[in-house]
Amino acid sequence: MARSAPAVAAVFLLVLALLTLGTAQGQQPPFGQPTNAADAVALRAVFQRWRLGGNAAGVDQCPVVLAESFAMNVFVGCDCSRGGECRITDLNVTGYKNITEIPRELFNLTELVSLDLSNNNLSGSIPPEVGNLSKLEIWHFNNNNLSGSFPHELSLLRNLQSLWMFDNYIEGPIPESIQNLTNLTDLRIYGMKLQGPIPKKFSTLSNLEVLMLGDLEGNSSFNFIGEWRNLSALSLRNCGLTGQVTPQNLPKLKYLDLTRNNLSSSIEGLLLPYKNSNYIYVGENNFSGRLPPEIIQPSLALDVSYNPFVYGNLSNLVGQPMYKFLSFSCENVTILNCLRMKECNRRTLTNSATSFAINCGGRQIDYSDPMPTVFSEDSTDLGGAGFHINTTSHWVVSHAGSDPFNKSTGIVNGSNISGTNMPELFKTARTSTSSLRYYVLGLANGNYTVKLFFAEIVITDGPGQRLFDIDIQDKNIRKDFDITKEAQGPRIATNITHDVIVDNSILVIHLYWSGRGTCCIPYKGAYGPLVKCLIFSVTRSQEPKISPPQAPHSDSARQDEKRRGVIAGIAALCIAAAVISSSIVYLWWKWVSLVKRSMA
Repeated sequence: MARSAPAVAAVFLLVLALLTLGTAQGQQPPFGQPTNAADAVALRAVFQRWRLGGNAAGVDQCPVVLAESFAMNVFVGCDCSRGGECRITDLNVTGYKNITEIPRELFNLTELVSLDLSNNNLSGSIPPEVGNLSKLEIWHFNNNNLSGSFPHELSLLRNLQSLWMFDNYIEGPIPESIQNLTNLTDLRIYGMKLQGPIPKKFSTLSNLEVLMLGDLEGNSSFNFIGEWRNLSALSLRNCGLTGQVTPQNLPKLKYLDLTRNNLSSSIEGLLLPYKNSNYIYVGENNFSGRLPPEIIQPSLALDVSYNPFVYGNLSNLVGQPMYKFLSFSCENVTILNCLRMKECNRRTLTNSATSFAINCGGRQIDYSDPMPTVFSEDSTDLGGAGFHINTTSHWVVSHAGSDPFNKSTGIVNGSNISGTNMPELFKTARTSTSSLRYYVLGLANGNYTVKLFFAEIVITDGPGQRLFDIDIQDKNIRKDFDITKEAQGPRIATNITHDVIVDNSILVIHLYWSGRGTCCIPYKGAYGPLVKCLIFSVTRSQEPKISPPQAPHSDSARQDEKRRGVIAGIAALCIAAAVISSSIVYLWWKWVSLVKRSMA
């Protein structure tokens, strides 16, 4: 046994030397297998069209050897299990802004099982040759500049399990042919120019686990939900849904988003079947009725805001660290009632503010240069749905939204921010994957200048892009706002200045995601609005005007009004009598004068 060890070592060294010699002479290692000739020709042509020539040389052998500089953004997978030559089965090329076209040669890779071309700059329409890829199980074309409509050949992809087609410019109706893709488990189509209605036969997609549709023009009815017993995430945000919602049998549902539709039904009948879910967002609809108390629980993030006919009681929740409920229909929270009751701020707040500043996502910071400014603390973790009331300065921050696949505190940290003389402010920011609102209450009416401060401190490398919309006083001031583009780079401070008129003592700033931008770079849930801080101050060219409160209408007040009315009436009669008497005296004097003149 002692003599065999050197022999084994000698054999090992001999094999290693042969491998090294073969590699030095330009030969491939013996564990590599040749790629199918047609696949190699097609892949080489695709790489050359995309100017990825450094990868084209290695396509004749599987596994395909990629240049180190491309390894993070390019992946080529092979299947060599059939013996002999290998077939190309996976092609993932993402994050190249210089890739602008879909080469026709791509569709000669007929054994592709996975095709991911997300986060590039592809333009034009999807070629009908996509029907050649009948073995596709994963097809991700999201976050490009594709236009036109879905090709009819989409219906040929019967093996498709995951289809991501969002943040493009594809238009036309949602293709009914999707109903034929019965193996789909993950379907995401939003942030484009598609039109409803959602085809009723989508109900046949019985294997769905994730369905995310959104940003549809036109109207749809809620009649396409099937027996989706495996569905865990259902997002139908801004789909033009109208009418009644009938509870469905979705036993595994953990995430439900019906925000920004026109749905109406009993809020109790809608919510109770899903009381064991983790996230329910049904804000900005027309639901009605009493919010069932059993639905309000620490484990559920719930948003029913902006449903004018929903009522409930928040008095037992405010101040509790684990509440997950957001509604402005409450009766016992005074400062929230001020958001919906006309004149309430002028009745309940004694000191009308004219300027204010908030450090969104951070602690209180005092600055003295260039002018004294106190940025109020705004560091509360709002969870998946919640609000924080600053009772000292009378402002509210509310948040609704959570990525179905990643939990976030809504507070993010950054460093090394340039372009500002207030670097301490930019160490944190508040973010949301859906909707973020700031309300300032009790303002003196007048003209204000609002400043919003931003710096992209999350998506700082790679092909990720954050886009969101900004409304002030319910008017859109920015569509698809891109912080990095505005600041000309990440980690650079920038701001927006906007003049606004406050005429009801309330200022509302709304930042929200509209389906655009990347979803998962550098991590899942890295999308939606992000704001660093905000400042609003009165414009000195017009002094604020505070409307005086109306006098209370008590019984004594009514009696005083009657007394004042009687006195005013008597005064009016006295004045009228004096005028009449003066007129009679004047006329009598004129008559006497005329008589004397005629007798003379």
